[in-house]
Amino acid sequence: MTSNITSYITPSSMNDVSTLFTVLELAEYLGIGRNRAYDLLKNGIIPGFRIGATWKVSKVAVDQYIMKNSGL
Repeated sequence: MTSNITSYITPSSMNDVSTLFTVLELAEYLGIGRNRAYDLLKNGIIPGFRIGATWKVSKVAVDQYIMKNSGL
């Protein structure tokens, strides 16, 4: 999988609470497939929202999911 996420999310913006991921960025960030990322969003496991047909999810929500499920 090529890294598209790095083209517009800089290291300084990765800590910004307003950073939003698309499904493809979410999948890349978690190292999972696109279908699994859609499943996590559709089932409310990671809270996200839709703008039209496009899913968006905050980096904060993803990091909380990681912390909760990793036992850290």
